[in-house]
Amino acid sequence: MSDIRRLLSDAQDAERRGKKEEAVRLLRVAAAWYRDRQMLRRAAQMLRQARRVEGVEEEDPGDAVVSEGEFEGPAPEIAAGNDGKVLLEQRVPQLADPSVDAWCSFCCRPKTEVGPLVAGPAGAYVCEECVATSAGLLDLAEEPRSSRAESRAPATWEIKALSFELPSQRRARMRLTRSRSRLALVIGPEGTGKSAWLESLGAQPDLRHVEVVGPLSPDDEEALLRWLEAPARSAFLVVRAPVPAPALVLQGEHGEEPLHDTASLVGAVPHVSARVLARVDAVIPFEPPHPEELASLAQAISEARGVWLPESALAELVSLALRSQRGAHELATLIARIPPGKYG
Repeated sequence: MSDIRRLLSDAQDAERRGKKEEAVRLLRVAAAWYRDRQMLRRAAQMLRQARRVEGVEEEDPGDAVVSEGEFEGPAPEIAAGNDGKVLLEQRVPQLADPSVDAWCSFCCRPKTEVGPLVAGPAGAYVCEECVATSAGLLDLAEEPRSSRAESRAPATWEIKALSFELPSQRRARMRLTRSRSRLALVIGPEGTGKSAWLESLGAQPDLRHVEVVGPLSPDDEEALLRWLEAPARSAFLVVRAPVPAPALVLQGEHGEEPLHDTASLVGAVPHVSARVLARVDAVIPFEPPHPEELASLAQAISEARGVWLPESALAELVSLALRSQRGAHELATLIARIPPGKYG
């Protein structure tokens, strides 16, 4: 996709410099590029832009049509409709095709991490998080954005991203941003980022964390269920245990959504009664980070502490963290023991 982006950039630059003939030629080449890939809507949009640069007025841009002859280069039969013409559409953003393996053009993260993308008419993509960041930079009004959020989902919390997020932490934040749960099970082994992520939520007066380190007594269970009787209240059951295999994995607009059945949760968390687990309406899994993810985390923590280490030393720290079975916890502990400075 880099070739077409460069082509469109050159066309825009030519138009800014007043070289209309060059801009029109490049736009028609772009139309042919899209046409050859059967992206007829994009091709038609390029042709409409070329007409605009030429100064050709259209009575109704939404209903304008262009003929095959306006494509730069030979036009295959598939480029024409039943009447030999292509319907033009307005140059507006639209939800990206879920089948396209796209990346956000702003943060350069794939859709599997950031969720659905919005596609621009020039082949760029943007994710929801970057849209919110851009709105903040442009100092847009908060009220309309809040109204849109409330229309998408019931009450949600304002969740801050960590300075460096592991994939599990990012998925947890994005899921909780989309939908607020009444009783969520936060589950994962030690050192997978649960504690840091929970701290990023800050103080929420209507949220209670229940650390499950042993069997819950009947009184504790009753207290939890009474807490949940109020409609605005929520609770997290935080369990240090391996994440059970999902019973089903759904493919949705936000990527993969694992679904855990109650029976598998009872097997994974035997010290919580089935009565409580049956009330769980969200499972937030924290998988052990991969070595390369720990390496990125090690670099981020080191730089934040003013510790500059060579790649070989960072690799050794990751190896020690993996050997300890404590993952990110051990990694942070090791780096905290190194005085600030530059090391060779």
